[in-house]
Amino acid sequence: MHTHNSAIPNIQSVVASHQDFNEPYGSLTKKALELGCEQAIVIHTNTITTARWVQLKCKYGCDEYGKKLTCPPHAPSYEEMKDILKEYNKAMLLHGHLSWQMRYIVSEMEKMAFSVGFYKAFGLGAGPCKLCENCETTSPCIHATEARPSMEACGIDVYQTARNHSLKIETLKTKDDEVNIFGLVLLE
Repeated sequence: MHTHNSAIPNIQSVVASHQDFNEPYGSLTKKALELGCEQAIVIHTNTITTARWVQLKCKYGCDEYGKKLTCPPHAPSYEEMKDILKEYNKAMLLHGHLSWQMRYIVSEMEKMAFSVGFYKAFGLGAGPCKLCENCETTSPCIHATEARPSMEACGIDVYQTARNHSLKIETLKTKDDEVNIFGLVLLE
């Protein structure tokens, strides 16, 4: 579902708490829950929604725009992400409540996925990277094995992607509202 107007494919997403932990996805799902995810589901990449407007929210709404190698304009563009998603069939959508924790979980899940045979595994975190206080954007990343762009930095519509799988996500009305954070690990 890489275009805004396409119909949502009729797929069955299984929430981890009810999932039969069959390999190879079972061990990954179990690990994601152990690391602190509330939910971890395996999805088809054609249910990941991308949209041009998403990166506008980074450019005109985030103080970190251009200041991190994992943020636009350094992160993959919407067009690049659309093409990258075509190179994968499955992904693990991760749901939690803390962005720093989700960035850590995504990094760990990517490493584990690679170790069990998903050689193209690549993670997308949540929010701006916080590994360095001041990111040097004119040099290669000094934390390249851990730093990953967020889903939204790459033009993924996190709200619609979560809703495509009946996962809870709403805009915050007050600072006391529960925050729902999502990460993604592309699997192939």
